[in-house]
Amino acid sequence: MRSIEDKIIDLLGHRKKHALTCREIADRLGLRGRERKLLTNALEQLTRKRTLQEHRGGYRLFQQQLHTIEGVFSLAEKGYGFLRPNENQQEDLFIPARHIGSAMDGDQVLVSCHVSIRDRRPYAKVVKILQRAHKQVIGFYQLRGKRAQVWPLNKKLGGQILVTRNNEINPGEIVAVEINQYAQGDMAAKGEITEVIGAANNPQVDIETVIRSHDLPHLFSSAALAQAEATATDIDPKEIAQRVDLRHLPLITIDGETAKDFDDAVTLQQQADGTSKLWVCIADVSYYVAPQSPLDLDAMDRGTSVYFPGFCLPMLPAALSNGICSLNPDEDRLVMTAELLFSKDGTRLDSKFYPAVMRSHARLTYTQVSVCLETPEQSDLDPSLIPQLLQMVDLTEALAQKRQLRGSLDMDLPEVQILLDEDGHPLDLKKTERTMAHRLIEEFMLAANEAVADYLTGKGWDMLYRIHEEPDLLKLQELQQLAAECGVGLVLGKKIQKSLQQLLVDIAEKPEARLVNQQLLRSLQQACYSPINSGHFGLATDCYCHFTSPIRRYPDLIIHRILKLAIADQSKSESLSKSQLSKLGLDCSAKERRAMRAERDLVDLRCCQVMSKRLDEELTGTISSVTEFGFFVELDDLYVEGLVHVRSLQHDYYHFDPISLTLIGERRRTEFRVGMRVKVKVTKVELWRRRIDFSLLEDDSPLSSKKKR
Repeated sequence: MRSIEDKIIDLLGHRKKHALTCREIADRLGLRGRERKLLTNALEQLTRKRTLQEHRGGYRLFQQQLHTIEGVFSLAEKGYGFLRPNENQQEDLFIPARHIGSAMDGDQVLVSCHVSIRDRRPYAKVVKILQRAHKQVIGFYQLRGKRAQVWPLNKKLGGQILVTRNNEINPGEIVAVEINQYAQGDMAAKGEITEVIGAANNPQVDIETVIRSHDLPHLFSSAALAQAEATATDIDPKEIAQRVDLRHLPLITIDGETAKDFDDAVTLQQQADGTSKLWVCIADVSYYVAPQSPLDLDAMDRGTSVYFPGFCLPMLPAALSNGICSLNPDEDRLVMTAELLFSKDGTRLDSKFYPAVMRSHARLTYTQVSVCLETPEQSDLDPSLIPQLLQMVDLTEALAQKRQLRGSLDMDLPEVQILLDEDGHPLDLKKTERTMAHRLIEEFMLAANEAVADYLTGKGWDMLYRIHEEPDLLKLQELQQLAAECGVGLVLGKKIQKSLQQLLVDIAEKPEARLVNQQLLRSLQQACYSPINSGHFGLATDCYCHFTSPIRRYPDLIIHRILKLAIADQSKSESLSKSQLSKLGLDCSAKERRAMRAERDLVDLRCCQVMSKRLDEELTGTISSVTEFGFFVELDDLYVEGLVHVRSLQHDYYHFDPISLTLIGERRRTEFRVGMRVKVKVTKVELWRRRIDFSLLEDDSPLSSKKKR
């Protein structure tokens, strides 16, 4: 039965601004006896809650002082949306589906803010589209009778776009459409096909569509290409004479098998007193890319290189990234060097920074180094390199121990490698392991980055820090709950880094280790670039920057320029101001996120393409998350996620418990919770949604029926 408060709200909701007296409300609602006596109390309660307001001796709904906010519109899969306000301090606002209007995902919009009469929750209505994010859309060309349509690949961009029929385009081909009339109400959008990109089953078309869907700059300007081609392939002897000559040192590069741009080289020497001297040499990109030059403007526009399976969209043209800036073996190269001295326990005792010239003595791969470190006597590497590789392991372990003691988080998250054929079609998925060879380079790069940040900060230079702020408590509480479900404790106190570190140690040998690592990663804030140093939570350091990858990251190039000025004792006025760095930091952070989304998008597509060949295959996995509409399962070894929809659980009716994040059967009380092992069958793959559907085997029961409390 509806309450008297609900009846009052409904009545006055039809009256809008007109007020009714207490007697008028009682008469219109037909209140009698005891209900009529309760009316006064109900009116007082609703007025106190600001649902009603007194007006001219009567009552009416509270008149909101409407205000508007500008921000970016984000569309959810279920049809509703959110506004991300331009003012970062404000929280996202919920926008019901009926109030979205013609807004598309990514549009800059103006919304009016409201408060729900019933539950007092805030929501927004789209009032005006301020700036469209998508003037062009990539989609499938389809025919419907005599009409032609293009359906966007990105379903967040709405429904079909009506286009002129073109008999030279085959249905199903991918095309680019220029929108000339946006959707409004029941009227579909209209547009004009500007380009036929190609067949949907072409790997190169997949890459092209992802690049365009995420608005990644993919063509260098003619001026930048001309500048790159004009760059000398030989180094001027006069420049070499002005630099520290390190060509005698046995510097080596260690990268993946398919890498073509080598921007870091290292070598290590143990000193007579037991200390270790490490040289980290980084390609001197700033020597070839001057501020505001065509190359610099294009690099700034990209912000970062983007790495797809089997393909790289570089920040710099190949003449630089794979040529004169790449530390190729047996070739003279200009570098910026960090010369670091460490004690046996990994404490940095001294650091020097200077421009140098070097010559790589070997191009090694992670696989080669890993094999060498496991069985040195069977290695086919140059015997002169093996002793320093073994010494590098000792320093790596000391540096890692040092980081661990201060609370640095070392999350071990194996990833999936996509195996491709010669034409770029995905063949299979393979788990990648993080070896000592990977850890070795990681530790040395971390040490160099931290040393440069300390040096520039000590000299008082404004710079771009790589910052990582403390995690949100609510997300940590969700992690704490997951850990408890997996039988591991997490104490959320003052020493949170130590607690998280202990959690990683405690969960390491359990089958749920990857799930907990992933949830921890989701719980953390996203690292970004800023001239305001707020420290790096994940690394547990007060001072950190990016210095080691100027070929592929624009912030590193900026740090190189500032470091050169600092070394030469130049005036700080010659560098970027804090306000310029602030704007640049926001821009580089946004472009980093854009690249990550694009990389994830294509990886998800390739995974779906592989799994589409494995329909009806039975596989085992672990429940990685649970929602009201089902649960996601991550497959063993493949690290591919798929959804078991609650509709497919046919032998019971399931309720979702938001507290324990569990689906519970109404009759049989079967529970599905994070961490449970299940057996599933691949039932459906939707490439455009990047979604894989599973059906549960074993009679709708987990492999292990034991409940984890």
